[in-house]
Amino acid sequence: MLTHRSRREGAAAPATDSAQLYRDMVLYTFATEIRAGFFIAYYRNFAIPSIARTLASRGETAARPMKRSYDTGIVIHELIVNGFDSDRGQKMLNLLRRVHHNVPGSGDDFLYPLMTLLVIPLRWIDAHGWRELADRERDAALEFYTELGARMGLDPVPATFAEAAAFMDDYESRNLAASPEGAELLNATAAALAVRLPGPLKTRVTAVIALLMDKPEIVPALGLKPAPAWLRRVFHALLKIRAIITRARPVSTRPSFTPGTSGSSVYPDGYKLEDLGPRATR
Repeated sequence: MLTHRSRREGAAAPATDSAQLYRDMVLYTFATEIRAGFFIAYYRNFAIPSIARTLASRGETAARPMKRSYDTGIVIHELIVNGFDSDRGQKMLNLLRRVHHNVPGSGDDFLYPLMTLLVIPLRWIDAHGWRELADRERDAALEFYTELGARMGLDPVPATFAEAAAFMDDYESRNLAASPEGAELLNATAAALAVRLPGPLKTRVTAVIALLMDKPEIVPALGLKPAPAWLRRVFHALLKIRAIITRARPVSTRPSFTPGTSGSSVYPDGYKLEDLGPRATR
């Protein structure tokens, strides 16, 4: 077994296909970085008024914010771990189709959340990861979300990572704005983040969210105040220290996600696929 992070692109044997490579990235190689990116992507939607209105009107995020947050992460991880054509993967695709059935919005409104899941985690790795991404890793992530978009009936899906990033940036430049619904959703879901933070930060949830956003214009669109410059410097210094320490340690052999378990207060004894999603779709 290889024991040093810089000598490998996954925790197991070298990946033989793009699906396995992206799975290794999410579960082992960049588990912490990608999880942070997923979290940022989740909140990003609240900064788009049209998407925030749709989420608020459905009521699930405000009524059960903790469950909505965990379910979102679980569904995407189930697809990554098990693949689209597995029995579990098919059930997750069917759930996504039910959840999005009759939801108002343009094609771009549906494509944007998908592109945040691709672009934001990889940008986070580029900025704060323990090593640079390999081209084949970026391509593997792109292939996963291209396939997911096709399975969800989204067309066209950007064919390159550069196109995906350009689409996301352009969409945000046209649509970012503060809204009452966005602020309501952020306040409702702040508790879901607080339980994951160490003690001193539990009362500083909104400051943490502001620090995590990689574009300054996202912060006011979420209805938040920018973090002070000194705090941003401390935050980025801590991320650099974390990257240095992580680089010197072995890659964990324990996956960051195991289907059927969550370790959360929402599913303390694990979950069944039938537990996931809004009540109206189950």
